[in-house]
Amino acid sequence: MAKPLVTICIPTRNRVGALRKSVKPILNQDYASVEIIISDNDSNDGTEVFCRELERLDHRVRYIRQPRNIGLHGNLNFCLGAGHGEFLCLFHDHDDHDLAIVSTYVAFLLDHPDVGLVCSDWELIDEAGSRVGVRDHDVEPVMPGLEYIERTIRSGRSSIGIPGTMIRRSALGSIRFVSEAPVGFGDFPVWFEVAETWNVGHVRRRLWRWTQSPRSQSARTITSMTRDYHENLTRYCDAHLKRWPEHGELVARWRSSITRYLFWALAYETGLYFRTKGSGPETAGAAKRGTDPGDGSATLFEMLGYRLGPEEFQEALMQLRSYRTGSLQHAAFLVINALIRLRCTWPLVWSTRYHARLRNVLGLG
Repeated sequence: MAKPLVTICIPTRNRVGALRKSVKPILNQDYASVEIIISDNDSNDGTEVFCRELERLDHRVRYIRQPRNIGLHGNLNFCLGAGHGEFLCLFHDHDDHDLAIVSTYVAFLLDHPDVGLVCSDWELIDEAGSRVGVRDHDVEPVMPGLEYIERTIRSGRSSIGIPGTMIRRSALGSIRFVSEAPVGFGDFPVWFEVAETWNVGHVRRRLWRWTQSPRSQSARTITSMTRDYHENLTRYCDAHLKRWPEHGELVARWRSSITRYLFWALAYETGLYFRTKGSGPETAGAAKRGTDPGDGSATLFEMLGYRLGPEEFQEALMQLRSYRTGSLQHAAFLVINALIRLRCTWPLVWSTRYHARLRNVLGLG
């Protein structure tokens, strides 16, 4: 039986240095039946010269240069429709992949014909290649799609990461990124729509490494990412209800989970603001004993070393007010504001030490 063809797409723009490094493990995968499409979103840094030469040297490579900048989601959508493989991957131009990631995923999807997409655990690294965090997901190898959607909306974390996932083309169908949608969490609605009718797979091994950089499009302010999360997931809820009008109660629960998650995420960032700033007798110890980026519970902002500035802190408090729902959140908001007014913020700092435990207590796991 012939091995199924896999399309590996690499959307890129003005990162030829990173591309040179990241393409090597893609070219050296231990799975032979692949086509590699590089979609260059109108780069002006030497990407074209490098890719033309790569295309000449390796018959599996197909280089396509976009005549103009079509945007991140536009380039991703182009990639989704450009190949011919039964299975499809979207690999970033600055990440690292295990040499067996493709063969592992192919074997998984062949063994589980009810799974529409599969991902693995992953590491997060800085530009020097040093590990700054991990994402190990305590999920079953095969998860019902609606359970995946619910878990992701509730926790704000997806076991599917865009640069380390394989998609079954028949499951993807005509599903595409929303071109005008915000960048942050813009992939969630794509995975969710696939999961409406397919199961979601997971491999309990770290098969890829996601590079986190202050220059990455994901490295934006906390408050802007909060707005992106709310807009993209609320938009998805609206679209889901149109496709599945009988899911009214389910969607109502998802909407509630969106604002609930955002409230507690912002509350945590408030504690981190004071932990970094220094406030009260617990601060120094809390900073030392705070969330360990290596244990899988740290937020992206911790791993990037990013903190709220004074103006953004005030904006975060305004967002915190708008996202509170339910008696517990209203009470928490009053306590947080009282502690800030009294300049007794060490309890907020103290709470960040137990971030992982609090997520479980609050049902955000």
